[in-house]
Amino acid sequence: MKIRKIVMFVSFAIVAVLATWLVIPKQKAISEHHNDIDEFILDVMEEAAIPGMGIAVIRNGNTELIRAYGFADIEKKKPATIDTPFNIASISKPIMGIAILQLAERGHLNLDDDINTYLPFKIDHPSASSAHISIRQLATHTSGIADFYDPKTYSHNADSNISLKEHVEKLLVASGSDYYLPNPPGTTREYSNLGAAVAGLIVESTSGQSLSEYSRENIFLPLGMADTGWLLADFEGLGGLAVPYEVEQCIPYISICANWKSPIKNGIISELFNPPIDYKTFQRHPHYGNPQYPDGGIRTSINDLNTLILALLDSDDGDTVFSDSLKGEMLAKQLTDDIDERQRFFWRDNLQGRIGHKGADIGVFSSLYFDPVKKDAVIIVMNRGVDMASDRAMDKLSRRLWSM
Repeated sequence: MKIRKIVMFVSFAIVAVLATWLVIPKQKAISEHHNDIDEFILDVMEEAAIPGMGIAVIRNGNTELIRAYGFADIEKKKPATIDTPFNIASISKPIMGIAILQLAERGHLNLDDDINTYLPFKIDHPSASSAHISIRQLATHTSGIADFYDPKTYSHNADSNISLKEHVEKLLVASGSDYYLPNPPGTTREYSNLGAAVAGLIVESTSGQSLSEYSRENIFLPLGMADTGWLLADFEGLGGLAVPYEVEQCIPYISICANWKSPIKNGIISELFNPPIDYKTFQRHPHYGNPQYPDGGIRTSINDLNTLILALLDSDDGDTVFSDSLKGEMLAKQLTDDIDERQRFFWRDNLQGRIGHKGADIGVFSSLYFDPVKKDAVIIVMNRGVDMASDRAMDKLSRRLWSM
């Protein structure tokens, strides 16, 4: 009798869930019906609840498409433009790589030297009795330094009052072995935001400038990237920046909601119920300052980012920023195949064989991939955090733009 009641209850619950699933409204895949690229992009933005976006397509070394869509600030109804700075998160890392390679070319550092040659304090991997950590290992995520990502360390609408030096020293010297992997340097690849912070500190200690100042003088200004900076202080106020947004979505007719803080629940709602835009709410976030800013601090416009990649793909840019030897080192595969066959100098190949990087943080998501032989590239930035819906949208946009 007891078993029969349990079976009846479970059966009723299944029927109730199925009935609810059948009657509740779902987001329609409206983008599938458009050949026009602008209509397609706007429909994808509606499907995934993306506030604002910048897109650039390069073909054969020339800009084929560069546009902005939606809002940089929803509440103020401020439209995104091609000059609106978006935070590009981890795409910042390979841009920092340019600074490191410039310093190497100018004789200020050697990529295979012990990082302690250049740091203001000593970092020793506890599992490496004789091997040292090199700059190249920082740039290929093989340093043996563990990842560190903690939004609790972020400041709101201001740069962090903790210096990069203080932050790195606290984690890698004062904390003993807490932020090291068991594997010795050079033996395995494991992505490390903290390793990127160490690389940024080396730029600062060898150049005598902050990473922000060095990049502005040696990369951004020479290329005419006027809307790009590492720090919030690099911009004239915060009003011109794309505001970061996350999305809370709710199952229609049922008070069950989720956002980025509950990724599993949020993913289930996206996959099973896919609520329409009317059941999604944009959650505004501050502009964050991060003491570990070399791992993802750059804010840049789609116009500036497009300019950077055009210069990278140009075989004769006058060596303003990219010499041939710098490009060669940056785009060369850095590791043996048994460790990782796709890793370059901070860049990494995707499964389609294109070189690039993605970036994601609270309220931001970006993608940049290029083909240096064909001189093609697709760049996408958005002020919406990554989840199942925005990740699916990024893939859909990338496929369409590469097929143009």
